[in-house]
Amino acid sequence: MSRDNSGIKAVLLFVIGVMILFSIGYYVNKGVCDAKTNDIGYPHRFSIMGNCQIEITPGKWIPLDSYYFQQQ
Repeated sequence: MSRDNSGIKAVLLFVIGVMILFSIGYYVNKGVCDAKTNDIGYPHRFSIMGNCQIEITPGKWIPLDSYYFQQQ
């Protein structure tokens, strides 16, 4: 008896494809975050759940979208 593994192969290819798409999305968004925060002088980080964040005081991270520069 031979087993038909086409279903398992299809699921495996789907999972690999999704992982590749997420990886591409992560690195594109990380590059955008790096470019946006390049000149503002704050440490920054990017994560899937937190998106692009800057550290305004030691240990306090805020989303970059919430940052507003007001010149004095």
